[in-house]
Amino acid sequence: MSTSPAFAAALLFSAATCGSPTGPREVPPGQEFDLAPGESARVEGGPQVTFQAVASESRCPIDVACVWAGDAVVELSLSRPGSTPATVELHTARALGDSASYDGFTVKLARLLPYPRSAGDSPARDYRATLLVSR
Repeated sequence: MSTSPAFAAALLFSAATCGSPTGPREVPPGQEFDLAPGESARVEGGPQVTFQAVASESRCPIDVACVWAGDAVVELSLSRPGSTPATVELHTARALGDSASYDGFTVKLARLLPYPRSAGDSPARDYRATLLVSR
């Protein structure tokens, strides 16, 4: 049985890429980056940050006039070789705590999108947390 060169090349490419894990992307410290729920990024020389979930969402819908802006809580997992992993909750309401310290680094929630609308909840998969990790 003979195989075509194109088929053989496709098979070789498939075998080379199949099952090869792609780790979290690398980001430089001091630069904002976005994560979707379930995504991770590794800060160069620092922790790996994983966006676990939006633990609560009570921000005022963008198309409504509210007395208070509300708050959303983002749950992150932080880990670094040689350090104990941690789970932190960061708030969109700055006064409630938009940053946390971990192993000599500060992890800050810069923003959470999309902003809610009065018509209903955003699916969890649509969230994007913009984070900043610095020394």
